[in-house]
Amino acid sequence: MANQISNISPKILVIITLISIGFNNYFPPIDAEETGKALIESTCKKTQYPEECISALESDPGSFTANLTGLTRIAVEKSAFKLVETLHIVETLVLNATDYLTWGFLVNCRDTYNISVPQIQRGLQAFDQLKFDKSYESVEAVNNAVIGCDRQGWTLPILTQVNRALFRLTKDTMMILHLLF
Repeated sequence: MANQISNISPKILVIITLISIGFNNYFPPIDAEETGKALIESTCKKTQYPEECISALESDPGSFTANLTGLTRIAVEKSAFKLVETLHIVETLVLNATDYLTWGFLVNCRDTYNISVPQIQRGLQAFDQLKFDKSYESVEAVNNAVIGCDRQGWTLPILTQVNRALFRLTKDTMMILHLLF
């Protein structure tokens, strides 16, 4: 093996090295072995809401030792958790609604989020099977549920706040998932 390498012309090695350096300067690769705060920051810089992305991922200690695939799994898990958290808040709002129109609006949001829970669970299973496109679709479905809830036109400050957080997290998670395919 050593003889084969030594048979390569020094000029060819120089050319290959220069091409490699030039290519990497124009198209920096995602370092599959990069981990920790550097990976969190470089990944989140590619999202629509980088500060919120960094905050969400840094809140999970596993993010600091994960590679890109592991970090993406954590983002999908965070989206699933935020969905359930939002669903609980909406359920509380349904129980405390004081008029029929508000109650009906909230029930519609609650039902949409209820449908999304098994979807994102299937998305986590798809992720574990390396079916990143299917996982992406499940997170996208949650994102669309938020949009549907918001489009009804009701403005309850707490609902607006939790929907915004869920929308932004799922949007960023979709962008991170897209890095895997």
